[in-house]
Amino acid sequence: MAEYELPVKFPPNVLKAAEKIPLDIPEEEIRKRRDCRELTTFTIDPKDAKDFDDALSVRTLKEGVYEVGVHIADVSYYVKENTVLDKEAYARATSVYLVDRTIPMLPERLSNGVCSLRPDEDKLCFSAIFKLDANAQVLDQWFGRTVIRSNRRFTYEEAQERIEGAEGDYREEILLLNRLAQKLRQDRFKAGAIDFDRVEVKFNLDEKGHPVSVYFKRSKEANKLIEEFMLLANKKVAERIGKPKSGKKAPTFVYRIHENPLPEKLEEFNRFVAKFGYGLKTGSRKALTSSMNNLMAEVKDKPEQNMIETLAVRTMAKAAYSTDNIGHYGLAFDYYTHFTSPIRRYPDLQIHRIIKEVLRGRMKEDRISHYTELLPAVAEHCSKTERRADEAERDTVKMKKAEYMKQ
Repeated sequence: MAEYELPVKFPPNVLKAAEKIPLDIPEEEIRKRRDCRELTTFTIDPKDAKDFDDALSVRTLKEGVYEVGVHIADVSYYVKENTVLDKEAYARATSVYLVDRTIPMLPERLSNGVCSLRPDEDKLCFSAIFKLDANAQVLDQWFGRTVIRSNRRFTYEEAQERIEGAEGDYREEILLLNRLAQKLRQDRFKAGAIDFDRVEVKFNLDEKGHPVSVYFKRSKEANKLIEEFMLLANKKVAERIGKPKSGKKAPTFVYRIHENPLPEKLEEFNRFVAKFGYGLKTGSRKALTSSMNNLMAEVKDKPEQNMIETLAVRTMAKAAYSTDNIGHYGLAFDYYTHFTSPIRRYPDLQIHRIIKEVLRGRMKEDRISHYTELLPAVAEHCSKTERRADEAERDTVKMKKAEYMKQ
């Protein structure tokens, strides 16, 4: 933490501001919002998660037509622009997940309490609600402020058990969401998205933070279910703001961009995998993405899998935030942003503010020039702090690996 100059604690004035925020929601605020409290809604998160910033609701409207709500904690209702909480969140820009602790972007009262979508509590959200057919094609969409009440907190493991056939509450809803997510995923890969299915190294620590055992975490269907609906929401929000309307210029916005890989890096990677008898076709974008996906499928469960996957990721450009939209190469999206994690990412919080102003028709000249001036610096600062957080996280994993091996 010292090496990467990560914040150790929140300043007293920031904690004081957080403590002043009430847990109860004013009745008049609820009346201004779409009431989604009657919908079947749940969160699916890692078992050690304490901040739940996204929930899914699902219902069948008629045979073959479904409504899926992606409900995101409405942090912008509590954290107003230019307040001490906002300035501290901007400085931190992201939560950092080290092996033995989390350094949150927002004080715990907000991240784990007021904003966290805990079960059986009314919560304010900003939601993207989609009407989907049986092939997960979007028939209609709605964005706006809501109030929700989560019925259940699932861990990934519990949701995965339902998917694999175990009986239990909300099993049908999870199976329906999983079927739709698989269709979304197939469409993404058809469009040229790359399937990087990385293995993560995780540790069980004793009370002093020493690693007592190590295990590998693979992304299963429950993880991918959540991922697909978050991708859908992020993509559709970016399109809603970024796609030029007839004769109107899109307002300045923060996009999540991913540049094309450099040809020399691809050549180097190709030479390396050739030693294992593999090869990439780099003639066109479509040829490259389908041969990269084929390679990922071929190396699955082989001794060289982890090494080749790691190098493949390093061959790609790093994703970043930018006001200049060039699309997202890895996901094969023309428009993409980060909207789904305002508890732990500052750009998401800023995006909530912008889309609210757009939906309310308040994006007038003064606000447009405000964001035009503000957002390039936000994008650059958040990209930089994100890279620092990634490096710090990787370093703590390396440190714990060495500590574990030393035993």
